[in-house]
Amino acid sequence: MKNTKRKEGFKNQKLFVIPRVIVEETKKHPLGEGLMITDIGYFPDAQYHYREREEGCSQHILIYCLKGGGFAEIENKNIIIRENSLLFIPANTPHIYGANENIPWSIYWAHFTGTKARSYYDNKVSDVSMVPINKIPLVRSLFKSIFDTLEKGYTEDNILYSYQCFAHLLSIFLYFNNKDIVADRQASQINNTIMYMKENLSQNLSLSELAEINNLSKSQLTLIFRQKTGHTPIDYLINLKIQQACRYLDLTDNNIKEISAKLGYNDPYYFSRIFKKKMNISPTKYRKIKKG
Repeated sequence: MKNTKRKEGFKNQKLFVIPRVIVEETKKHPLGEGLMITDIGYFPDAQYHYREREEGCSQHILIYCLKGGGFAEIENKNIIIRENSLLFIPANTPHIYGANENIPWSIYWAHFTGTKARSYYDNKVSDVSMVPINKIPLVRSLFKSIFDTLEKGYTEDNILYSYQCFAHLLSIFLYFNNKDIVADRQASQINNTIMYMKENLSQNLSLSELAEINNLSKSQLTLIFRQKTGHTPIDYLINLKIQQACRYLDLTDNNIKEISAKLGYNDPYYFSRIFKKKMNISPTKYRKIKKG
């Protein structure tokens, strides 16, 4: 890594340093003492951005890498910072960080303090986390709201409003990001599986086949399905087949054997037993019930 550093600003940057007198004044407010921004900004395409603090910073630091990449060294730990990831550095912790030389980062950043500041990310110190894709517009909107508010002046109302927006940001970053990523991935796996089931109701699908399309083990898929739907994958598949069977019985003249075959059951008697188990009535009696 070249020792190339830049101290001056970046084109189209945003930078706000809250006067320390104002920070001390807002600390007296019930909504101010817990979490206070001291500095906040946005550095786009921040080539050669570099900071080294041998004694650390008196405030906690948040860096959110919107695009590009960078690096950090915190307590002898080397960290790679990639697009859409964020880094927290606790107060008074020696550190170095900077932009990737080839693909420099664009970052939102903030220095913050307060009696509750550390509790927002306790046990997550120096961890790099990813921001859920669906949360990025909200994150950018909150930073913009803070910038727009501070540009209007450092009145108490503006300062306190910016603090509350920042608290919202920390909540997104630190309490929902990993859960949302896992939830999004699992929801996608469930949706993919259900779509595959619906497209192949005429097939005799196995648990192994359903797990394979998601690159999961049978036990993993079963666990996710139970958590999200309350059913095992095979039970869910049977329910879809019975749902479709009801449509055939209501809307077509197909006989039981034909309907059974359309749903992947070679034995119509077995199909009838499954139908009665799920619907508490045989297919023949179900067809005779007047609907609507």
